[in-house]
Amino acid sequence: MLTERQRSGRPRDPEVDKAILAAAMDLLAEVGYARLTMDQVATRARAGKASVYLRWPNKVALVAEAIQQRAAVTPEIPDTGALRSDMLVFLHALLRRKSAAEPAVAAVRGEMASNPELRKAWRQGLTASLRACLRVIVERALARGELPARSDVELLSVLPLTLLQNWRLEQGRGPDDAAVERIVAQFYAPAPASRPAGKLQRPRRVTGRRPVRRIPR
Repeated sequence: MLTERQRSGRPRDPEVDKAILAAAMDLLAEVGYARLTMDQVATRARAGKASVYLRWPNKVALVAEAIQQRAAVTPEIPDTGALRSDMLVFLHALLRRKSAAEPAVAAVRGEMASNPELRKAWRQGLTASLRACLRVIVERALARGELPARSDVELLSVLPLTLLQNWRLEQGRGPDDAAVERIVAQFYAPAPASRPAGKLQRPRRVTGRRPVRRIPR
C-alpha cells in the first residue's frame, strides 16, 4: 500500500504517483513485464528514478499496484449509519467492480500467470486494500454500539473476503448478490437489543368478580 511505503519528509505529489502508475501500465502493454525497467518508467513518467523507488521498492510492487489501480476493484467506503447496510453496499459494489475490472486484468493476465511473484503481490495488495475498507466499516459499527465491545475487529474485517473467495472454490462459480445477502444476514445484522432483565413485564393477572355468596335464611 502507498501509505505503508511513505517516508518522512516533504509530502508526496499525488500527480506524480498517477503519472508513474500510468507509465508502468503503458510500458507493460508495450514491452511486457520481463523487459520493463524502473528506468523506463521514470523516463516515461518524467520523474526521477529516486522518486520511483521512494514509492515502490521494486518492479513487482510497482506493476502490481499499477494493475490494481487500473482495474479499480476497491469500492468507496459507504457510511449509511448502520453496519448491515454499509456491508451490503460495499460488498455489492465489490462484485460489480470485479466484473468490470476483467478487461483490465485480462490485459496483463499472461504476465501474472507466468510470474507467481507478480500475481502474489497483486492479490496481496488488493486483499490489504479491501480489508482496510472493511475494517473502517466494522470499527464504525463498534463505535456506534452495534457490535459487542470485545468483538474481533480483525476477524470481522477479513471474514467476507474469505467467504466470497471460498464460495467460488466450492460452488464452481462466482458469488452473486444472494450470496452477499446471506453473508451479511448471518454475520453483520445485529440482533435487536433485549429488554433489561429488571424491567421485564410480568403477565397481567386476569381477575374476575367473585361470586356473591348467599347466606341461607
